[in-house]
Amino acid sequence: MPIGFVPAPAPAPPAAAELKLTVEIAGSVATPDGAGTYSVRPGQEVVVKASDSVAWAASGGGGTATLIQDVDTGATQWVSRFANSSKTDAASYKLEASASEGRTKQVNFAVQTGSYDNGDYMVFAANGSRQKLHIDFDAKTYDVTDAAGDKTSGTFSANGTGWVFSNSRVPGIPNNATFLTLKDSFAGGFPFAVPFSSPVTYKNAPFIATRAFVTTQAKLDGTYDRARVDYTSADRESAIAQIRISDGGTVMKQCVDQKIYRIENCPSGSVATTAVAADTEAGLWTLKDTSGAVVGKFGIAMVEGDKIYLSAGTSTALANQVMAIGVPAAATYADFNASGWATDGDINLSTVSPGLYSLTAPGGPGITKSLTLATIVDAPAGMRIAFDRADASQQYFAMRSSKLDVLIGTRGPSSPTRGYLHIGVIQ
Repeated sequence: MPIGFVPAPAPAPPAAAELKLTVEIAGSVATPDGAGTYSVRPGQEVVVKASDSVAWAASGGGGTATLIQDVDTGATQWVSRFANSSKTDAASYKLEASASEGRTKQVNFAVQTGSYDNGDYMVFAANGSRQKLHIDFDAKTYDVTDAAGDKTSGTFSANGTGWVFSNSRVPGIPNNATFLTLKDSFAGGFPFAVPFSSPVTYKNAPFIATRAFVTTQAKLDGTYDRARVDYTSADRESAIAQIRISDGGTVMKQCVDQKIYRIENCPSGSVATTAVAADTEAGLWTLKDTSGAVVGKFGIAMVEGDKIYLSAGTSTALANQVMAIGVPAAATYADFNASGWATDGDINLSTVSPGLYSLTAPGGPGITKSLTLATIVDAPAGMRIAFDRADASQQYFAMRSSKLDVLIGTRGPSSPTRGYLHIGVIQ
C-alpha cells in the first residue's frame, strides 16, 4: 500500500427498520382515539403484534386496571385481557415494546368499567353441539345460539355457590340449569336440544364454555386422556382414549383400540394419525386424514392453568353428534370433592376418596352412585375404571384435571352406561 494512502471507511450498516405495532381487540384491528389511546372493555382479548422480536413491559400506573396475560404471548405478539376493579371510572394501562438497537414503541389503553366475565364464549355441549354464548354479568342477561342460528335468551341470578339460568325451556322446579365461573371459562348444565329429536325437545346437559383458546400451534403439544360421547338417531355411544399432539402441534395420534392403552403402548395397528391445521374459525383446529379430508375439529383451552381438549358438533365423517373433553395425562388420580352436571339431566356432587367415587344429588337423601375405583394394566396412569357397587354391569371411566372432574360410561352396545357423561368442577 503506498505511503500516505488512507482506505475508505467501511459503509455503515443500514439502520434497523422502524418497529411497528398493530393492535387487535376482540378479533378485529383496532383504531385509537385522537389521543392515541385504545378503548377496551374488561375481558376482551387484546392482541398486539410486533414487526420484530421484542421484550414487552406493561404497567397500570397504579390505577384500578389489572392484567391477565395469555399463554400465547411471545416475542412477536402480546396477548392479554384487562380487568377494572372500579365501578365508575375507566383505568389506564401502558404497554411498551423494546427491540434491538434501542427501538421502542408504546401503546396506551383505556380500560372501561364492567364485569371481567362479560363477553362471548364458545360452548361445547354434551348433546353433541358447539354453540355461542353471549353473557352480561352487569345486566344479568345471556343468549345462546346454535349452529343453525336458533337463539334462546334469558336472565340469570346467583344461587349461593354459582349461578342459575332462567329460560323458557326450563319449566318448574328443580331448575338444574346452573353454572360455575372459571378463569375465562364456565362449566355448567343447560337445556340443549335432545340429539335428533323431532319435534325438538330439550334436556339439561353438561357444557364447557370458554374464550381461553390456545392459538399458537406449537403450544398444542401434550398428551390428553379423552372422553367422548356420540349420538345417532338410533343410539348413543362412549369412546375413551389417550391422544397425543406433537411435532409443534402438527400431528395428533389417537389410540383407537378397544382396549384402553397409554398411547406409547398402543398397538401400531390401532394408532390413528391425523394432521393438525388451523381452522378458519379462531381458536379451532382441523384434523385431516392421509387423503387430506377433514375428519374433525377441536380446540385446546387453558382452564385454570391446564390445557383442556374440547370438541363438539356434527361429525363430518359419520354425521353423528359428538362431544369430547380431554384432560392432561397425569401420573396419579388424586382425591377431590366437586359439583357438576350429567347427561341424565342431574346435578351431582362427586366425592373421591381412596378406592371410591360417590355421586350425590345436592338436595337428595343419599348417594345416587357408589363406584369402586381401580387401575387398569396398560391404561393411562391418571385414569380409573369405576364399577357400581350395586350392579357390576354399570361401569364408568374417571379422569380429572386440577379443576375438572370427568366421568364417562363404558363403550359398547351391551354397556348400559354408554353415552353417559358427567362434568364437574373440583372445589
